[in-house]
Amino acid sequence: MNLRQLEYFLGVARSGSFTAGALQLGVAQPTLTKSIRALEVELGVALFERSARGVVVTPFGAALQRHAERVGLQLKDATDELAALRSHAGGPVVIGAGPAWLRRLLPEAVAGAISRQPTLRVSLLGGFDDMLLKGLRAGELDFVVAELPPLENARDLDVLPLTTDTLGVVCRASHPLVGRKRLAPRDVLAYPWVMPPHRTRAHQRLSALFVSADLPVPTIAVTTESMALLLRLLASCDALTFTVSTTITLPEAAGLVMLDVPQLAAKRAAGIITRKGAWVSPAAQSIIEDLRAICARVQRN
Repeated sequence: MNLRQLEYFLGVARSGSFTAGALQLGVAQPTLTKSIRALEVELGVALFERSARGVVVTPFGAALQRHAERVGLQLKDATDELAALRSHAGGPVVIGAGPAWLRRLLPEAVAGAISRQPTLRVSLLGGFDDMLLKGLRAGELDFVVAELPPLENARDLDVLPLTTDTLGVVCRASHPLVGRKRLAPRDVLAYPWVMPPHRTRAHQRLSALFVSADLPVPTIAVTTESMALLLRLLASCDALTFTVSTTITLPEAAGLVMLDVPQLAAKRAAGIITRKGAWVSPAAQSIIEDLRAICARVQRN
């Protein structure tokens, strides 16, 4: 087994087709097919089986794909580290950040880093936790700043807690429920909800809180990955959302407040997430250290 065979194998596994894999890899399909067949003979197992749309990995193929993906990430880390040593350049650094981090704390850390090193190149990718962790695991991001995943879902990750915050129900200041004390979860079911996608932890946590209160999960009127759109909708109607308390301190959240619903309040820990054992460049580490210092002062995001 060699690295070229693993590359060819991953090309087919990811695309689900020998034809598409050959196109993506830039090789002739007979060459690709011959390489995969030789790998199967060497391993003594079938790696793919035919499907209606092409091919899918067998259980043996799935196991090999898991290890091959890790090998690919390790090679990328090695290449990046050698390039950094050779050029003495800072970056590029690719950071994935949750919506709150893009607006608070992270800009200060990045500004400090590029002030010290003007040649530093930084790319910031905003999104919600599920998408960011997928990009991190794929090696597309150097690190992520977002809500920390549960320990059982982070065995392949290193997490550094930085801040804590409270999640609660948020609406506009003129909402009919504003001013009422100790609302019950049932009180908020009559209103439309605007939420990030269901796969996000905030959405899943809200659903779990209603289930634990033995109530139906709220009907979500609008689902969006845009925090700007979500906040504009809240300001324009009597919709509700479930988000962290620091959200309402943002300029674009002017006029929004958090309702007093004790049973729908939760704590959230956030911080820096990296791949376990991955190489972190000095430029990325510099931003991480700045962020740690800032969060030691602020402690909420």
